[in-house]
Amino acid sequence: KISIIIPSFNQGQYIEETIRSILLQGYPRLELHVIDGGSTDNTVEIIRKYEPWLSSWVSEKDSGQSEAINKGFGRCSGEIFNWICSDDLLTQGALEMIAETFLRIPEADVVSGACIFQYDNGPQESEVKLVERENWLAVPYSAAIWQPSCFFRRSLILRKQLVREDLHYCMDRELWTYLCEGNSRWEWCDHPLSIYRFTGENKSVVGGQKIIDELDRIYREYVKEVVPLPFLLRKIWLPLVLTNACNSSMLIRFASLRASRAVALVLLALYPTVRVRALQREFHGYSIN
Repeated sequence: KISIIIPSFNQGQYIEETIRSILLQGYPRLELHVIDGGSTDNTVEIIRKYEPWLSSWVSEKDSGQSEAINKGFGRCSGEIFNWICSDDLLTQGALEMIAETFLRIPEADVVSGACIFQYDNGPQESEVKLVERENWLAVPYSAAIWQPSCFFRRSLILRKQLVREDLHYCMDRELWTYLCEGNSRWEWCDHPLSIYRFTGENKSVVGGQKIIDELDRIYREYVKEVVPLPFLLRKIWLPLVLTNACNSSMLIRFASLRASRAVALVLLALYPTVRVRALQREFHGYSIN
């Protein structure tokens, strides 16, 4: 039995396609709950249209996506679980493939698959993204694990909440880290299981500094260091990198580039390379965006 929840808020232009992509899987033991945050557009009208095929639905004010996910998780009884945001989709046959994998490998705790990145404003840029498996265990908070393509056993969750409600951008990354801390066994699938739709308003696109703040918190909570690596990257390395990228003076840009490289070499000597490189990539990417 697979349980899926759809957290939603004012996504009436997308949610019907999302619901249909799940129901039309034709999976016989599907449990589908829609948790809406009190939408004021046509979302509720669409949900009611599919009510006969839903396990439950609710539309009421909440504190955000994390609370909606937890609320839905509390309603679920399936052994395998995932949530699908109301602007994302499952690919045809995804649930059958997930079920078959868990049955074929009964010791598997998590099955993580590839994802299709669909750019609404630039369809020609759409592409299949595989999971980045190399060194992923050392940096699950940073590894490319695509949330709508990641299904896991409900029994792995031994804490009160599935996702942290104080996290609004990286709750999934914290969950991956939590699962890894519990020595869960992960299996990988190179077949795309979902479609992540880039609308231009995705939290991962507009989050910027808030995403960096949450990644910093997750790192410090799970990786204990006398001087936390994120502190040094944010206070010393990143300002130098941004100065090199933005300053109009060629002299200052040259000096900041040399200084940032020197700082990076020191950090690479003091901290595990995979952690330094992962946070450099994340902090730089979200600062530029």
